[in-house]
Amino acid sequence: MARVLVVEDDPTVARVLELALKRAGYEVFLVQDFFSGKEALAEPWDAVVLDLNLPGGFGLDLLRHLRQDLGKATPVIILSGLKQERTILEAMRLGAQDYLTKPFSPGELVLRLERYVAQR
Repeated sequence: MARVLVVEDDPTVARVLELALKRAGYEVFLVQDFFSGKEALAEPWDAVVLDLNLPGGFGLDLLRHLRQDLGKATPVIILSGLKQERTILEAMRLGAQDYLTKPFSPGELVLRLERYVAQR
């Protein structure tokens, strides 16, 4: 069973993600802030769903940490309310596989995630 780390501070969004991913057959782990996310990234994950505005820090710094400090190529899907082109482009330059904006379709997120997890 593929393990997915979800870094999301909104409890409602986190619950929707957890239900959708579990229904799709993923093992889901939730963390709600920057520091918990940074700690959790040290573990092996099949994929990460990452919000950007987090208590304690910015999600792109977690992505940078994952790619540059930890040297991991774990698939990352950004899920954020931020829609500015510069933020999306920076996420992609840092190595995010995909970028979805809120509000989002849980079914679409699962389908996009399957593209990357199936490749591993």
